[in-house]
Amino acid sequence: MNSNDTIAAISTPSGNGAISVIRISGPDSFETVQSIFSSKLPEPGTIKYGKITDDSRVIDDVVVTCFKSPASYTGEDIVEISCHGNQFIARQILEVLLIKVRIAEPGEFTQRAFLNGKMDLTQAEAVGDLLMAKTRISQMAALDQLHGVLHKKISKIHKKMTDTRILLELEIDFSEQELPDIDVESVVTDLADVKAKLENLAESGDAGLIIRDGFRISFAGMPNVGKSSLFNAFLETERAIVTPVPGTTRDYIEEAVSIEGYLVRFFDTAGLRDSDDHIELMGMERSRKMIDESHCIFAVYDASNVLTGSECQETFEGLNKPVIKIANKSDLISEEQKHLLNEKNYIVCSAVTKEGFKLLEETIIDLINTGAAEIHDGMLTNTRQISACRRAVNGVDRSITALESGLGFEFAAFDLKEACQALEEITGAVSTDDLLNRIFSNFCIGK
Repeated sequence: MNSNDTIAAISTPSGNGAISVIRISGPDSFETVQSIFSSKLPEPGTIKYGKITDDSRVIDDVVVTCFKSPASYTGEDIVEISCHGNQFIARQILEVLLIKVRIAEPGEFTQRAFLNGKMDLTQAEAVGDLLMAKTRISQMAALDQLHGVLHKKISKIHKKMTDTRILLELEIDFSEQELPDIDVESVVTDLADVKAKLENLAESGDAGLIIRDGFRISFAGMPNVGKSSLFNAFLETERAIVTPVPGTTRDYIEEAVSIEGYLVRFFDTAGLRDSDDHIELMGMERSRKMIDESHCIFAVYDASNVLTGSECQETFEGLNKPVIKIANKSDLISEEQKHLLNEKNYIVCSAVTKEGFKLLEETIIDLINTGAAEIHDGMLTNTRQISACRRAVNGVDRSITALESGLGFEFAAFDLKEACQALEEITGAVSTDDLLNRIFSNFCIGK
């Protein structure tokens, strides 16, 4: 990818609308657009109405906006052409531009912004998260990261590690001079504090992934206990087929909803039972895999069968995740029977009356367990960041061990250097072309 040439792309999504925007960025942006614009280009930061022409043919009436380097999104000269919101027209304008410039690759505008120092890598990734945000909470988290909250948090930790590493390296380089002895116990205490902060940051990644990708809940249980009915009732739509025939759901069905601003992904899984039906067995196998990958299990039982003990209950033991027991079809039992089920730690529910749904929603929010303060404090949001942070934790831990074992300051300093480099990978201070290509290839063309 050549970051010194000029690129262009349609930045608005496909389809008809009020306007379409074509973005051009690079050293030849102004000259290229001027060659097809009927009027003199506007001053940077202003707009001008005119016509885009191809030789003598008018393609469209447009509004042009200019941004002078470095005061632009990419840090380069940028021109944005707003034409009528018709993809046929926008493509004609782009085709004329591509005679002199090249088409942008996915995410290349944001990648140039990163390379030109307009944002760090966490902020660049936040742009992608913001484009994909589906709920208020994920939007807030992405905006905070875009505004540099995570970058500032990491920078503070990185500075503390760097200061300690420099202290150790000075002791190594000037060991023969009469410098005050290093208080090893104090250094170990400082590094232990750094390690705790890094561990908290790494743990925030679990919450960050949930906010970005959603909290996964599987409705699981025997056939005909009402899993699909509860699933449909939560979605307030007939998404899953509901019949009295066992084995109706042959594969899991997925839908997403927003609960108090959090993205929650529900999975209606196949009924778990003994069967000779090959297709049903395949569905149950896939459902069990989905259950294993969920954050929480809604274990659904028929309330009447639980009370009589006539239901063979799947316990879902050993999954190392919350299992919420739901006694469904509460509209068919008495208040006294509901009380008995509550005492046995069942949430009594009915897909018909919506009884128990408020309690289930409250349980979901408690399980997500991420307050607004934690979101605004800065959190990791993808596996790349989490992996790098955990490597930083390991580096600091090795450094502490080296100091406590008396192995020498050079070992402790080396481990701290590796820990610092791991944090620098998160912010992009240390990066490779392969890493950047993998990150920005997930962006849309035009962003």
